[in-house]
Amino acid sequence: MRSLTRTPFLPAAVATLLLLALAACSSAGSSGSTPATQGSPTVPVNAPAEVFETIDIGDQSGVAGGEPQIFKIETQAEWEELWSRHQANVSPAPGAPDVDFSREMVIAAVDQTEPSGGYRFEITGIEEIEGRLVVRVSKTIPGSDCIVTAVITQPFHVVRVAKSDLEPELLISEETYSCG
Repeated sequence: MRSLTRTPFLPAAVATLLLLALAACSSAGSSGSTPATQGSPTVPVNAPAEVFETIDIGDQSGVAGGEPQIFKIETQAEWEELWSRHQANVSPAPGAPDVDFSREMVIAAVDQTEPSGGYRFEITGIEEIEGRLVVRVSKTIPGSDCIVTAVITQPFHVVRVAKSDLEPELLISEETYSCG
């Protein structure tokens, strides 16, 4: 019987460098929808601005709209309906993540449709201020020197937070970034 051994196509040093480069690219993030790690604690809404848990963030929501939108989800039925619309472009669509609606609610911020990639819409804080539930969102816009994907996008951020009786108000700050 003859024994076959494989000869590496690339020298070991080159292969190692390629693996390191691939690992760095994959850890740098992606422009698509990526579910967040679950299990972070949920704390009251009137706590500091950064207190919420990301459920999903990305640039391909199926929730259509001509302007930025904010959704407050308080029941399982509302959640399943919004999640179904949100995941309309995904096949097979994943099931809605678990939310304990006896203690929590979902806030979804969805941007308007954008003409290309490179846009980001991220909730940076949720605070009760003078009887209002203010949802702060940072919108980043690619500069004219950026090379972006030629695809229509709809950036979004979906989070869970402690229940509140207040209706959310969207407060958006915009920043254009440079790639040069």
